[in-house]
Amino acid sequence: MKKLLICSVIVFSFSLIGCSSKSNSTSSSNNSSNSTEIKITSPITGSSSNTENKNDTKSISVSGEPNVALPIVKVGNNTYVSQWKDNNRLYEYSGSDISSINDLLKATKKYDLFSREMIRDTERIYFTNISDNSNIYTLSDSTKEVKKFDSSRSSSISLGTDGLYFINKSDNNKIYKINLSDNTKTAVIQDSVGKYLLFSDTIIYQNKNDKFKLYAYSLKDKSKTELTKNSAESFGVANNKLYYVNSGDQDSIWSLDLQSMEDKKLINVEAENLQVSSGKIFFINRSSANYLNELSSPANGAASANPTINEGVEQYFISEKTIYYESKTSHNDIKTYNIK
Repeated sequence: MKKLLICSVIVFSFSLIGCSSKSNSTSSSNNSSNSTEIKITSPITGSSSNTENKNDTKSISVSGEPNVALPIVKVGNNTYVSQWKDNNRLYEYSGSDISSINDLLKATKKYDLFSREMIRDTERIYFTNISDNSNIYTLSDSTKEVKKFDSSRSSSISLGTDGLYFINKSDNNKIYKINLSDNTKTAVIQDSVGKYLLFSDTIIYQNKNDKFKLYAYSLKDKSKTELTKNSAESFGVANNKLYYVNSGDQDSIWSLDLQSMEDKKLINVEAENLQVSSGKIFFINRSSANYLNELSSPANGAASANPTINEGVEQYFISEKTIYYESKTSHNDIKTYNIK
C-alpha cells in the first residue's frame, strides 16, 4: 500500500511540472509578438580590460564619420522628433519641411513614447524608451508598429556595419553589440564607458575606469590603445586627427595626430561639447557667452575660434548639413542653422 501511494505522488508531481512548463511556454509565446527575442552570447571575460593594452601602437587609422543618435531623424517622407517642450515625447511630422516642428499641433502623430535619442536604418528607427527604463525599442515607418527590441537599460545607441551598439547601463556601462542578423548580444568593451564614437573598425571612447582618458578599441584585432594622458570632456575626429576638450587643462582644445601620435594644444578656451561634422570642428565656447564656435586650425599658424551661432547655446546636434540647437533664451524651441 505504501509503495502504491509513493508511486502515485511521483506521477502526480511530474504531471504538475509538465503543466507548468506548458503554461510558461504559452506565456512566452504570447509575449514574443510584442518584443524581439535577443539571445545573449558569452561576453568577453576577464578584468576590466579586453586584451593587452597596446601603448606601443605607432598609428591608428580612422575613416568615415560615426553614426550618432539624434533627437531628430528622417525616414522616408516622415520626420520623427523628440520634443523638448513635451518632456521628450516622440512626435511624427510629414514631409521634409522642418519649419513646423515647433508646432505640436502640426504633428501627424503623437506617440506615448519618450526618448532623447534615435537612430535610423532604411525603414525603421531604434530608440531608447525613457518611459520603459531606457530599454531599446523599434518603430517601423511603414507599418507604425512599435516593438521592444532589448530590455537592457541603455544609452548612446549607434548603428555599425555589423550590428547595433550601445552603452549597457545594466552592466556597468560596458559597450554591447546586438548582431541584427541573428539577434545575439555580446559585450564588446569591458571598460566602463562614458561617451564613445563608433567608426567602421574602431571605437574611440572615454574610459571611466581610467579617469575619462580617451582610448581606441580595434574591432578587427580586439585590442585597445590609450590615446590621451588627460581626461577628455568631448571629442571628434577629422582627417585622422583626434580633437578633444582637455579637462586636465582647463577645457582647452587639443589635437592628437593618429598617425604620428603627436599631441598638442591648439587653443586656450573654455570649451565643451566638441563635435565634428564633414571635417568641421564645432564647440560651445563658455569663454564667449556659450556661443557655438567653429575651430579654424590651419596647417601652419595658430588656431582660432570663430562664432557660428551668435547666441548662447544650451545643446546642439548635427545631422548632415544642419545644426539643430536649443538656445539659452528660447528654451525648448528647436532652432536650425545650415552649415555652409
